[in-house]
Amino acid sequence: MADQDFETQLARLYGQAPVFRDAELFARQVTEKLDRGWALRRVAIGATGVVAGLAVAVQMIGARFANEFSEVSSEGTQQWSLALAKLTNRYDQLFTLGGSEVLWVGAALAILALGFAVTRLIDEV
Repeated sequence: MADQDFETQLARLYGQAPVFRDAELFARQVTEKLDRGWALRRVAIGATGVVAGLAVAVQMIGARFANEFSEVSSEGTQQWSLALAKLTNRYDQLFTLGGSEVLWVGAALAILALGFAVTRLIDEV
């Protein structure tokens, strides 16, 4: 049989963390390294913010000059309106292809979805 006092003392010794002479120095070094990482992250986030701000500024200035140049050119303005008219015409054609059949299919799908919702509600109750 093992001696209970010895077992208790041994468990107590292994349960306590050893104390090192340079524990405070180690803790300070680890804290400094962690703080340095945050400083690097702050710099990186700030740099990406500056780059994004510059990109936005360049885009806004470019859009303003493009808008002014298109206003100056009457031919450019006419071509822009023709292109817009063609685009709206294609958009209208896309939605008039199905006619009333598209509406009936949509209504049938809505009724079907409502039926599924009602049956699910009945199953849960």
